[in-house]
Amino acid sequence: MTTTATRTTGAAGAPPLRRRRTLLRYWREYLAISPFYILFAVFGLFPLVFAVYLSMVSWDGLGAPEWVGLEQFERLFSSGEFASALGNTVIIFLIAQIPVILASLAAAALLSSPRLKAKGLYQTLFFLPQVTSIVAVAIVFQSLFSNEYGIINAMLEAVGLTSVPWMTTEWGVRLVVALMIFWRSFGYFVVIFLAGISSIPPSIYEAARLDGAGPWRVLRSITIPMIWPTILFVAVTGTISGFQIFTEPQVLTNGLGGPDGSVVTLMFLQVGYMGATLPTVSADLGFATTIGWGIFIVLILLAALNSRVIARRRKENS
Repeated sequence: MTTTATRTTGAAGAPPLRRRRTLLRYWREYLAISPFYILFAVFGLFPLVFAVYLSMVSWDGLGAPEWVGLEQFERLFSSGEFASALGNTVIIFLIAQIPVILASLAAAALLSSPRLKAKGLYQTLFFLPQVTSIVAVAIVFQSLFSNEYGIINAMLEAVGLTSVPWMTTEWGVRLVVALMIFWRSFGYFVVIFLAGISSIPPSIYEAARLDGAGPWRVLRSITIPMIWPTILFVAVTGTISGFQIFTEPQVLTNGLGGPDGSVVTLMFLQVGYMGATLPTVSADLGFATTIGWGIFIVLILLAALNSRVIARRRKENS
């Protein structure tokens, strides 16, 4: 009796025939949700599996792929290209993303002042770079920082200073790229911070002002602690986007990467191997995929670091 019941009963306790009848009964419901799983398999699961395969081959996209196993990952850490691109990315991130987060927080604090008029106008002006074509922005910055005919160098010479070779030196072109990122991201972060500040009850600010607290004390003791989740959100998103910098250096340097590859970031290097856009590399989709896995690992480590900071902050506040 026990043996027969075990054979005819499924893992869920129902006979197999009954389970089949249940599946047939609800076929319309399964059919209704099937598009999501089909799209996920086609555009999510299959590309992920194919990326694993590509990282094991050497392929220029035209001929037959050549199986190389783990050689692409060995090349990733031994060739020095990935380390150099990671270093460029970190440098540009430090001189662009961190200052823009601090400046946007200060600007949002000023815009939230009840004495300031025409707040909507300022918000619109700050947010305009976010919807401006990056190609047009690159052309403007090229005209501003051109070595010979740039407006910035003309202004420097007008006050008796020497011109700066912005576009032909490593740190010069890095600074220009960082300024482009600062200019483009500033308005977006300001809007996010303003949304966080607007959630603070005005009565708290009124009580602080009645107690004689100045603007700096209000910012340090009220605004920053109460919008800490917003600050963490901006820090996380800014870090992730900062390590995916591509458009600004690519457009500004016409795809050449600047002097000695000084602005060849991680994404720039990956795209270079995808289409041989860099003059110093040849197309290799396998190595480009391996670079993508390297970027993925870096972002995972950054996300883990940010989550640890968030957890520590919550523990301090609890």
